[in-house]
Amino acid sequence: MLTGVLLAVVAGISQALTVETRQTHGVFYAGTNRQAIMQIKVCGEPGEQIRALEFSTAKTKNSSDIKLARLYSSGCNNAFAPQATGTNRAVELAKTKVSDDTFIFNPKITLEHPTTYLWLAYDISPRAGGNNIIDAVCSVVKTGNNEVTPERKKGDAVVKERAARVYPFTHRIVPYYRPRWVKGWGNAREAVHLTAEHFRSFTDIVHFAYSVGADGSVQLQWVGEGADPVEVVDDALKELKRLKGKSASRLIAGFGHMDEAMTAAVATPDTRRQLARNMAEWVLSRGYRGVDIDWEYPDTPDQWQNFGAFLADLREELAGSATSVSIAASVTYKIPTVYVTDQLDFLMTMSYDDLGDEHSSMWRFQNDANKCLNDFRMPKARIVAGLPFYSNEKGKLTVQYGYSQIRSWYPNLPPTANHFIAKNEDGSNGPQHSFNGPALIKEKCSWLRKNRFGGVMIWAYDTDIALSHRASLARALYSVLKQKKRGSGQRDREN
Repeated sequence: MLTGVLLAVVAGISQALTVETRQTHGVFYAGTNRQAIMQIKVCGEPGEQIRALEFSTAKTKNSSDIKLARLYSSGCNNAFAPQATGTNRAVELAKTKVSDDTFIFNPKITLEHPTTYLWLAYDISPRAGGNNIIDAVCSVVKTGNNEVTPERKKGDAVVKERAARVYPFTHRIVPYYRPRWVKGWGNAREAVHLTAEHFRSFTDIVHFAYSVGADGSVQLQWVGEGADPVEVVDDALKELKRLKGKSASRLIAGFGHMDEAMTAAVATPDTRRQLARNMAEWVLSRGYRGVDIDWEYPDTPDQWQNFGAFLADLREELAGSATSVSIAASVTYKIPTVYVTDQLDFLMTMSYDDLGDEHSSMWRFQNDANKCLNDFRMPKARIVAGLPFYSNEKGKLTVQYGYSQIRSWYPNLPPTANHFIAKNEDGSNGPQHSFNGPALIKEKCSWLRKNRFGGVMIWAYDTDIALSHRASLARALYSVLKQKKRGSGQRDREN
């Protein structure tokens, strides 16, 4: 047996065959099938044959959590996208049950490219405990009469590997929070002052503070006239970590306000990879547990293709970190491709900003969730539907008000109200607005829970009123959906 490299003779030419493995996905959902855990990168002479791959479940807490193991090939594409079509698609080659913590595939693969990507994916039992470790090691790749021991790789910015785990909550509750922005957005008068109680209620929080440059750099979003972006963002992150304390909620780095720059950065392989490296280093060095991207929007098929290629590069740069990857997207305007949605740990639907009497109706909320399920064929656990904590003027998207502003005008609004008349600067009546009041927020959350979708996203959490107030939208949400742990898995000691 040769470790890491096998010398094969093909057509009289000596060619080294190498195998690398990466733990590219770190979030698993109980009861969900075809979840990738490992990329297997095989470099060798086209025509070389692989006849067997041997695996162990390694540090997996309970092997019974794995109902089935599947082997895929994505050819020369480094993305796992089983629902995609054409050259983007990851094709299933074989499947097997796991016994005695080991399993073997005998796929008889003939290499067609100098670099070929194989994937190991698991079907996870509905009984898998929250935070249970899910792991795998590829111990041997057999080719001809020889064997290769793969080299385990991780992203360059990953200092210490984190184990992949079963997602610990029954639903995701994901607020976006923009430090010091609220008084400059939507005419809101005051921000929610986060407390530790908030962190015991939601599961993840997106620190929406970052952007990108056309050269593949990470940049900071604008934070207000005369303010120092570095000071604002760094101070906010320190405060978020302090308030989080030992709670189980997770911090996600949010990237947005970057359409032109993102379009340019992902257009070529070199800047695309540079952005993936820079983003991974930025996120991991600051202790975030997830990356969220709010492009708004890829406009053409080529741009969606580039976005998918970028997500695959980002997965490789984050390999071994168990960092989640998500996007916020409209699913009725500039609609995502399956090549993109396949690669996400979760997608957050922007189920608002409709032009009409209701900018965020119950119908839109339900339609968006079902579109992800039926058109993108996403598992329910990965579908997170968006809730607005702000209003829109009827028929327009240019005038919006945060919920705290609405309550300051109308402190006695009943919880069933979803419309109001805005006030002009002189106190006179302005145009009609629509919003989601506490009753509609509850109705949406009840429907989502009943139909077992993955959770809710809030744009934007900082426009709510205090959580202690009876009319708080977050309070209404938490009365239906709570940060509830699922199963009896081990405590996440890495939070």
